[in-house]
Amino acid sequence: MKLTIGNVRIKNFKGILDKEISFTENRNIIEGENGIGKTTILDAITWCLFGKNFADEKLFKIKPIIDSEEKKDLSTSVELTINDKLIERIWDKDTTTIKVDGVKFGTREFTDYLRDNFMITDEEFKALSNIDYIPKLHWKDLRSLIMGLVGEITNEEVYAKGDFNLIKEKIDSVGVEKTAENITETKSSVTNDIKKILGNIDQKTKDIQELVVDEKEQEELSKQKEKIKKDIENYNSLNQKKTEQDKDITFLTSLKSDYEKTEKEIERLENLKSEYQKTYDESNIDVAIIKENQIKLIENKIAQKNADIDLLNQEKTTIIVQRKELKEKYDAELSKEIRIEDDKCSVCGQPLPQEQIEKVMAELKKQAENNANGYASQAKAKKNRLDEIEIVIGKYKEDIKTLEIEKETVMNSEINADQESDIQITMRKNIEKANQDIAIYKQQLLEVDKNIKFRESEIAKHEVIELNGDINSLQSELEEITQKLAISDTVSIFKKQLKDLEDEYQGLLRKKELLNEREQQLISFNNTRAEMLRERVRHNFKLADFITQETTKDGKLIETFKLAVDGIEYSSLNTGMKILVALDLIDNIQRLKNKRLPILIDGLGELTRLPQLDTQVIGCRAKFQINKKMEIVEE
Repeated sequence: MKLTIGNVRIKNFKGILDKEISFTENRNIIEGENGIGKTTILDAITWCLFGKNFADEKLFKIKPIIDSEEKKDLSTSVELTINDKLIERIWDKDTTTIKVDGVKFGTREFTDYLRDNFMITDEEFKALSNIDYIPKLHWKDLRSLIMGLVGEITNEEVYAKGDFNLIKEKIDSVGVEKTAENITETKSSVTNDIKKILGNIDQKTKDIQELVVDEKEQEELSKQKEKIKKDIENYNSLNQKKTEQDKDITFLTSLKSDYEKTEKEIERLENLKSEYQKTYDESNIDVAIIKENQIKLIENKIAQKNADIDLLNQEKTTIIVQRKELKEKYDAELSKEIRIEDDKCSVCGQPLPQEQIEKVMAELKKQAENNANGYASQAKAKKNRLDEIEIVIGKYKEDIKTLEIEKETVMNSEINADQESDIQITMRKNIEKANQDIAIYKQQLLEVDKNIKFRESEIAKHEVIELNGDINSLQSELEEITQKLAISDTVSIFKKQLKDLEDEYQGLLRKKELLNEREQQLISFNNTRAEMLRERVRHNFKLADFITQETTKDGKLIETFKLAVDGIEYSSLNTGMKILVALDLIDNIQRLKNKRLPILIDGLGELTRLPQLDTQVIGCRAKFQINKKMEIVEE
């Protein structure tokens, strides 16, 4: 699919009042001084197709400025011939009109028309026609675009280039990035374990070296052990007696504490009672609020009665209509003409006897009378319901009168302001409860005081016991001596533990070595894939190159996909080279997508000549001119 812009007619658009331009199918350069309106032509093309300017902005000043005033009363239009189709967009008094060969289109219909007939969308035209769009994409979006056209490098293709047996299964299972994370995390964990085990080995070696005791020292330790055991027995005997005494003292302390708590609780209740009394004194009934609430309650009842009356009146209206219909049916049955259409026998064809005819006529007349009576009965039931409704409505109206009188009475009545409010009732009850609690606590205070005096008299009879030494210190000393006496067993255990630690250390070293090998294979895998990726991309472009890996500060390689030329990033290129590499990029992407769209360039800068391209190019180039006119140059 190839699109070519043939002719552009611009009226009252930005700085152009009326201008018509014809383009060739090849390269068209719009030359002129800055500010003369070169970019406006590109704006007009994109506005006619998509309602935006060349900078992809929907909101921009369309109307021209004449004599320092914006001419809003002028109608703006752009006509664009593309593949022999005349497309016109008109903007007049905030209303947009779009036509194709004179046929009007809605905005959404026109979008569908461009997609169905020219195979383009707003985003695709922007990507394949504007040389600044694709180079500024995020590297992940750029990679997705390019690899979607040239094809990704599969893991199997990379496996065929080298030996990756240590990481192949992991990559196939969780992917390259997750494999790298797992290797890094595991390697860090193993390194920490190695450091920890080395510390444990050093400590265990020191422990073994310190456990050296001769026979003479062991004999002395045995004597000390027996002496300490006797001291512990004597200590325990005295401690048991002292414990009993301490229990009495602890109990006495507890009683005194209870006494203090009870006194504080009584004090707290007295303060709380004062607060309740204060609240009681300050809480008065608001007479106006009471009266207002009573009036509102009566008014709500009146409103409800009126609503009920409205519902009954609606039912009355419905019943009256229904009774009218029943009356019409009743009259129709009574006035119905009774006759026999065929007075001949259905078997023999002879005329029926007169008496048989009269019998049938009588039955038909009776049937009509029964139907009429049925309608009359229904009408009577409806009348009864109407009577009931009238009675109820009368009752409701009497209720309303009673409520109105009650309302008037309340409005004119005086409310006793001396009665207790809800808050005062609550506070009075709280005060009574506080008085009850205070009485209970004072009784408890007397009981506790009595117990304290009895317990103090009992403790005075005790013999004072002082313990020499510290049982914990004696027991620790006994344990230490016992451990030293069992030193031979301890050394044997420590040596076995040291051997286990050394074996574990060797296992971790082997594991770390394997992780290093996997890490190297992963680096080789990524380098191989990056090189294969770059070669595949290079095959489809002349100038455009891509940097697929970067080195971080800590020396690690990370994935990227930056546009470049011979390893130099796009952002570091001069203006001319940026244009050339962007043209190469767009031209070959159009080739791979089999879509040839016009390439629009705003500002060719220092580029003096465009490369040979298999699509239409419309570019702008600043040029000093004496006559200050725009010129279209075909290269």
